[in-house]
Amino acid sequence: MARGERRRRAVPAEGVRTAERAARGGPGRRDGRGGAPRSTAGGVAVAIVVLSLALGLFGRWVLAWHRARRAVTLHSAPPALPANSSSPAVAPGLFWGTYRPHVYFGMKTRSPKPLLTGLMWVQQGTTPGTPKLRHTCEQGDGVGPYGWEFHDGLSFGRQHIQDGALWLTTEFVKRPGGQHGGDWSWRVTVEPQASNTSALPLVSLFFYVVTDGKEVLLPEVEAKGQLKFISGHTSELGDFRFTLMPPTSPGDTTPKYGSYNVFWTSNPGLPLLTEMVVPKQEEIKPCQDWQAVY
Repeated sequence: MARGERRRRAVPAEGVRTAERAARGGPGRRDGRGGAPRSTAGGVAVAIVVLSLALGLFGRWVLAWHRARRAVTLHSAPPALPANSSSPAVAPGLFWGTYRPHVYFGMKTRSPKPLLTGLMWVQQGTTPGTPKLRHTCEQGDGVGPYGWEFHDGLSFGRQHIQDGALWLTTEFVKRPGGQHGGDWSWRVTVEPQASNTSALPLVSLFFYVVTDGKEVLLPEVEAKGQLKFISGHTSELGDFRFTLMPPTSPGDTTPKYGSYNVFWTSNPGLPLLTEMVVPKQEEIKPCQDWQAVY
């Protein structure tokens, strides 16, 4: 090779390179793999995922529809209970009862628009801050043990409730008669938990009566401002009256502090009965759907 002459590598022409690529698998092939098959596989994977999601959603909808249809479809067998089986005319002994779950003590009628009664209590001055009002059974509220000692499911019952240093006993008894399940009476006794303790903290008991706003509920207050009766009228019960007996101490003696006072108000709903006595921080907006006497 002469001096000054440079060596050059032969470069194949464009047509030759195209032919070689075609022989190896086409113009889109690099490193032995083609671009077109990769795109096709990706599209198939996306289609499979979309189809799976669609089938899953459709299956859930079909299952929910089937459950809803099964829940509202009446069985072909005759009803287990006759019509109006809970009315006082058919079952007068079961018309009134302790049908108040989630509260420590209460009674109501077994009807679509019941007349409700219940009990709340609070110890005042035992702990700093707002007193703890007892009404609904809550885990962690420090109340217990509690439960029915006797209850025949029909005409009488007695329950014990321990609340710190207090021992509460709630009792009820029913007397048959009349057209609305007869009459019934309550008795609530509050005693110190320790037998050697005679002094009790100041305890306030709240007995309440609740109806919807379309019924009549009227407290009857004596001249000294103490509540004596609660009268009312409902379309189902007709006229009724609750009589509040004077509070007594052991041995039927007159307590040092004992009186009945009234708090009459509209109530926004049954879940907010407790907040009507001890309001929370949020504002309570009353309405005329319910009315209550405490």
